[in-house]
Amino acid sequence: MPLPRKIRELLLAALLLGLPLAFWQANVKAPHETNVVDRFFLRVSAPLQSAITWATDGVYRGWRRYIYLVAVEEENEQLRTEKNRLLHQLRMTKRKVRKVQRYEKLLAFRSARGIQTVGARVVARPTSPFVRGLRMRIDRGRELLRAGLPVLTADGLVGRTGRVFGDYADVILAVDPKSAVDVVVRRTGARGVLRGVAGTDRLHCRIDYLSRDEEVKVGDLVVTSGAAGVFPRDLPVARIARIAASAASLHKRVEATPAVEFSDVDEVLIVLAPPPPKVGQINEPVRRARGLTP
Repeated sequence: MPLPRKIRELLLAALLLGLPLAFWQANVKAPHETNVVDRFFLRVSAPLQSAITWATDGVYRGWRRYIYLVAVEEENEQLRTEKNRLLHQLRMTKRKVRKVQRYEKLLAFRSARGIQTVGARVVARPTSPFVRGLRMRIDRGRELLRAGLPVLTADGLVGRTGRVFGDYADVILAVDPKSAVDVVVRRTGARGVLRGVAGTDRLHCRIDYLSRDEEVKVGDLVVTSGAAGVFPRDLPVARIARIAASAASLHKRVEATPAVEFSDVDEVLIVLAPPPPKVGQINEPVRRARGLTP
């Protein structure tokens, strides 16, 4: 005959309350105080205690690992931020150092040449690929400049001033097809006229009127001749890149690359008072024949 429900509930409650109490009592007794019942409970509870301890330790270790990883991630984010700040600061410092070096180079160049110049910054360049580098704009205007003044860097000739307006002026580069610069091959003294090459999207130039009998080679440095005082003498202009001769022509066909990397020019010197022409320089009729007169 089944027990009444109330008795079953009381027995279940007693069991649920008594078992933990028995387990606890068996575990708190000293070994010499345990009896047969205590040892039975100890034997039964040992695997359960091990499982509970293992689970508890696992949860604790996982929580500690999570807390540690959160702290590490925060520290890594701080380190990444600091790294980016230091890299930016390093780039800015290098940029300032390069600017100071350029200024020092320009000052040394001006002192060594002994010519009257004024400095200017490049403030604009064209975006069209077919005029890339053939024009640039500087932050000096009518107060100091006029058209036709030589524009230099410490690396060589840039060109000459063109349109001057307000506080700005355009610079026509030496490799512009409309430009003409009387030049000399420094190694041999061979003379010619350097002009830009039209119809190309890259900076390129040629040397006209270079006699077929002149001895020149690829890599020769081409400098200004100083003819008629248009440009200071001995300024690097280009290096010979290709030479071709024709039996039907009295002149060599010479291609050259500019000595100045125009895309890297940020500061220039404008010559306000070019040196006067020297005796023996090219005369006016020859200048007109070569297209050197404005």
